[in-house]
Amino acid sequence: MKSRSALWFVLLLVLSLESPGAIKALKHDYLAEAEAALRRNDPDAAMKSLNAALDENPEQAGALFWRGRLYAGKNDWDKALADLNEAVRLDPTNSQGYGYRGYVFQKRRELDAALADFNTAIRLNPQDDWALYCRGLLAGERGDLKTALGDLDAALDANPNNMAAINARGHVHMLRRDPEKAVIDFEHAIQFDPRDPAGYTGRAAVSFMKGDFQKAVDDYSKVAELLPNDARPRVQRGYALAALNQNDKALADFEAALQIDPKEENARIGRAELRRVAKKWDDAIADYEAVLANDPADFRALMGRAAAHYGAGELAKAIADYAETTKQHPEEPQAFNDYAWLLATATKDEVRNGARAVELANQACKITEFKNAAYVDTLAAAYAENGDFANALKWQEQAVKLSVGEPVEVQQEMKDRVALYKEQKPYREVLKQ
Repeated sequence: MKSRSALWFVLLLVLSLESPGAIKALKHDYLAEAEAALRRNDPDAAMKSLNAALDENPEQAGALFWRGRLYAGKNDWDKALADLNEAVRLDPTNSQGYGYRGYVFQKRRELDAALADFNTAIRLNPQDDWALYCRGLLAGERGDLKTALGDLDAALDANPNNMAAINARGHVHMLRRDPEKAVIDFEHAIQFDPRDPAGYTGRAAVSFMKGDFQKAVDDYSKVAELLPNDARPRVQRGYALAALNQNDKALADFEAALQIDPKEENARIGRAELRRVAKKWDDAIADYEAVLANDPADFRALMGRAAAHYGAGELAKAIADYAETTKQHPEEPQAFNDYAWLLATATKDEVRNGARAVELANQACKITEFKNAAYVDTLAAAYAENGDFANALKWQEQAVKLSVGEPVEVQQEMKDRVALYKEQKPYREVLKQ
């Protein structure tokens, strides 16, 4: 979760007032008024004073720089860029102008321009922790975790109190599958500012990743307390509660999130999944369709609706959803697997298609290099439906070998299918209503 609130942005402004090109270096009462407004956390008053200063003298680089930052704090990227362009033109030696213009480019998704500005800022001032932090975020977004970690380390060497950088580094450690280092960073952030939700959010994510769902619930509860009007911590807590099989509490969180933000699609998906688990097929499908109305290619909603149609016995509709999902998401093995399973094991003769099931199951297995026990199990069922029991037995025995880490009941089901295929009988899945 992003937690850089308007208040945090203003705090950054105030903490940086001693930097080159700062407002108080400009000799005018309007600028002193703007600084005072920022210190009392009143960005609107600061903007009014900056406007007055620039009306008096439009070529004050420092005033343009700070007004650009205030516009960025309001997410008014066009106005922010216009001011920062002028600030850089008037003072091309100030690294901060490039660093914050790069930030605006980053928000506008002009990533090459952003990177160029961050590089310039760091060349002008190798200790510019803001530019290092932003460049680290950009590298992480592009999947270059090593470079991201290097930039964030450098940002924290330059300014150990850059909590945005320390939280970002925690997330990079998570992506590098190093949860212990991630927790150290997040706990440092919490100790630095116990009222900043970012540290709790990061630590909760680590707990969730490690399967310690109760700790995740505790931290997300703290975030929800700190951000009472934000739907996201309730959504995240809802998923952690669902992982603890506390479905009623999870549903309450998803409902609360949707009350705060009716467009919170993660909450709607979570509610749909709980409704599907409860076999409330129509309600679940209604939620999936609401998500698909905004994004017809949403993988979770397509798969969820297919599963709900399947559970409700609407197999033709499930097949249509699986077909659409494999078309929209050819890189996702689960869609191919579930589609193949339906075609191989359905009890209705008119639904089954062994040859097509073999094609689909093979695709799922190819994507996962034939290492996923469930997908290999499906491939065996497809061959059995197609009358090729030699291959069915071969792949079912392989599925059993791959299933070592699966629950005991799943392993037993796979072993039972070995016996079934030895008798040259296909498998049929009877739906439990």
